[in-house]
Amino acid sequence: MERTATRRLLPAAAAPAAALAILLGCGGDAGGPAPAAARIDYVDGAIEPILVRGQRFVVEGFGFGAATGPGVVSFPRTGGGETEAPVVDSAWTPFTITATVPDSAASGPATLTVVTASGRRLTAPVHVLPPPAFTAATLSWTAREPFPRAPAGVALAAAEFPAGTTLRATLYAAGGAEPFPSGGQLLMTPDSGVYVARAVVSGGGAIDAWVRQRDTSDAVRSHVLPVPRAFAAAAIATRYNSRLPGSALYVIGGIDASGRAQATVLGADVTADSVSRRFLFLEALPAPVAGAIAVVRRGRIYVIGGTDAQGRPQRSVFVGRIGADGHIDGWYQQPLLTGPRAYGGGVVRDGRVVAIGGVADSVPPGGGLDPAPQRLVTSDTAPLSLVSGFFTGPWGPGPAVLPEGRSQFTLLDVGNAVLAVGGMYGGAANNAAETLAADVSGDSLGPFAGPVGANQIWEQLCGAEGAGTLVGLSGVTWREAGGTPRGLVLGGIDLATRQRRACTWGF
Repeated sequence: MERTATRRLLPAAAAPAAALAILLGCGGDAGGPAPAAARIDYVDGAIEPILVRGQRFVVEGFGFGAATGPGVVSFPRTGGGETEAPVVDSAWTPFTITATVPDSAASGPATLTVVTASGRRLTAPVHVLPPPAFTAATLSWTAREPFPRAPAGVALAAAEFPAGTTLRATLYAAGGAEPFPSGGQLLMTPDSGVYVARAVVSGGGAIDAWVRQRDTSDAVRSHVLPVPRAFAAAAIATRYNSRLPGSALYVIGGIDASGRAQATVLGADVTADSVSRRFLFLEALPAPVAGAIAVVRRGRIYVIGGTDAQGRPQRSVFVGRIGADGHIDGWYQQPLLTGPRAYGGGVVRDGRVVAIGGVADSVPPGGGLDPAPQRLVTSDTAPLSLVSGFFTGPWGPGPAVLPEGRSQFTLLDVGNAVLAVGGMYGGAANNAAETLAADVSGDSLGPFAGPVGANQIWEQLCGAEGAGTLVGLSGVTWREAGGTPRGLVLGGIDLATRQRRACTWGF
């Protein structure tokens, strides 16, 4: 069984008082606190992380010593015994150790062990997966459980919950917009619904039916969004990917009922089965954004670009760390993009961030379906600290990894590859390049090529007819216990019919 949440997300107004009480303590020694003992606080930014063989990670804590010397970081070895993780002297400090998961580390739940130079033995729980082995040529899209509505711009996220040797996943979908034509334009009506679906264990990427969460006029008992949002970003925090002992769903920015971008951040406690408490307004972004690139990595949320309230793409980049109380430990302004970018995609690797595609010109909410605005073929890239999670230098122009400009697509990171699915591009009306794939090696993202896969989404039935290229769709990935990556795309506007789709497809 999954562990249940032990910490509750507090209203923003309650957080300072709670933090103050912790800092002040109660009846402390007037002589000051006792010296801290050596300890491990977090591994890879999480309480109980899911690691992959060959992956770099950081151990955070206290009392590790100034250099490795006789110090050791080890994992259980496949077949028995222990195997040491490679650590260089410069990567070992009194507070952090940067290492690599050994290729011989045993899969499943394990105990990471740090032996300090003084001989102190420290341990932390981890889960180890084999490295991903995704092959784009064998990608096969399969129709999944249909979504109860037919929206575009849904905030979609997935959480992984280890249970012994099993790895279960839950999908959370919030908001979205119901597009409708009016006076030659496509207007967007945002929604406030929140739905949850569980992935079938060892089900080849299949999911159970979507369940709408409690929707009532009683704001305290309601488990849907308190305000409608579309083209927002979604993030999930658990003990397995952050410092939060429980689990929480975040809905970041997006457009409201008037079609204007907002700076709001909404958060709610969740379990592996449902949204368990009402959504609260948390620490707002420094500026309104919609159609931003948002990535969660090592307990931090990266929000890149997006449009402002007037639909103008921005250069802004914000980073916020998910705290132990579920709040965001401040939104920090990072170096600006080389140019405005909205409705694009991005990936965060160990030491580098890459943003690709999107638009630089003003667009209507959701990006619109007008082929006239120039879609970006360019990419931006910036260096990142594996230890702090902050940028270590400015953005610079990266290679043109896309074969042509593309926006309003979804980007699926499957570990050793990245897929770009759907969106507006030159050949979109003819479904010329529905799914593209790029190889990933370390921090490097190769060029996208395709179309890839044994079949395409547009070739399959969606209701009574085939689907054209999907625009404004949402996508998410997760992993099975053997390391196999799974993915799903949801909704969007069918470019061929200009109709919204309630279908989902996965692999």
